[in-house]
Amino acid sequence: MKNEEHYLSVSQLNSLIKDKFDQDPELSSVYLRGELSNFKIYSSGHAYFSLKDNQAVISGLMWGSYVMYLPFEPKDGDEVLVHGKVSVYPPSGKYQIYCDHMELFGQGSELLKLKELAKKLQAEGLFDESRKRKLPTFPRTIGLITAKGSAAIKDMVVNIQKRWPLVDIIVFPSLVQGKDAPKNLIEAFRKAESYPLDTLIIGRGGGSSEDLGAFNDEGLVRALATSKCPTISAVGHEIDTTLTDYVCDVRVSTPTAAAVAAVPDQNLFLENLDATEASLTATLKSQYQTILERFNALKKRGFFANPALIYQQKISDLELLKQRFLGDIDASMKERSQDVASLKDHLKALSPYGVLGRGYAITTDSRGRILNSVDAVEAGDTIKTQLKDGIIEAKVASKEKKNG
Repeated sequence: MKNEEHYLSVSQLNSLIKDKFDQDPELSSVYLRGELSNFKIYSSGHAYFSLKDNQAVISGLMWGSYVMYLPFEPKDGDEVLVHGKVSVYPPSGKYQIYCDHMELFGQGSELLKLKELAKKLQAEGLFDESRKRKLPTFPRTIGLITAKGSAAIKDMVVNIQKRWPLVDIIVFPSLVQGKDAPKNLIEAFRKAESYPLDTLIIGRGGGSSEDLGAFNDEGLVRALATSKCPTISAVGHEIDTTLTDYVCDVRVSTPTAAAVAAVPDQNLFLENLDATEASLTATLKSQYQTILERFNALKKRGFFANPALIYQQKISDLELLKQRFLGDIDASMKERSQDVASLKDHLKALSPYGVLGRGYAITTDSRGRILNSVDAVEAGDTIKTQLKDGIIEAKVASKEKKNG
């Protein structure tokens, strides 16, 4: 046996079972067909009932916020279609269906099929917001798929041209109701795809759910999902909703609204253009005034008042530099001349010829070579002796060599 703390209470078990029901996706959205019995609306506004077939029965509950929108007055014995979730009421441990929609079976079978189709297409991502495209701000060519000669086409054409006359409109006429309408609409779409459109509008005026049935066709929805250009669905009125509303990039409530969504308003555009022009003009005037004030301030400066002053000053500066340069050159030349004279005197003092003035002589042989030894001549050789003031030429009569 387990310890006591391992045992669940009845309420804990019922809560656990409720959680299991609530977490099951197949039980969170259930479409159910059955016969009503024990249907009763209480003072709270909530409705309690049972749904049964030949072999089973399930309890049902519809909150007052949904009961008030029932399109008929339910009574026992009605065969109905309901939608809701299956869950457990913990105090009693009883499971039941919590309905958010109910309709008579004979009148709602098509709607049930439509909901199933919408659920399938949604699961495939055809209605995802992430695939929606923005409409071009200034379209050049717009395509219209609607009934030929209808009030809807006149409405759209007139309003588009009134709002933005620069746009070209190409109409692709099609049936918009009846058994052949879906095929006809798809053919019109395929034809529109061969044109260089910026925006494509598909629509018609209001009508009954049967009248709008063509715009719930699966083939048409899948075709629109492949459109090369952004699409606008303008089917019916505000209260009408079709599958084309979900697959198109933009959904509007009326053909008139389609024109408003598709093109800009020329009057508003011109007003904005005028406002922009006025703003630019004001900005340019302000900038011009600022530049003019700066120019006038500069014009008053000495240079602009008498431009020659700056050149005269520069000429004076240049003349001063010239005088300094010439003075520097003259001083440098004098200094260099004194240095040369000093070197000249020094060299003169060191010259052999300078020694002659002190009584010395230079003797050379007949070839002009200086004699510095008696060994360089022989008796009878002609020699020359250079003195301070001339040259004496003589012949060697004899020579005598002295040591020391």
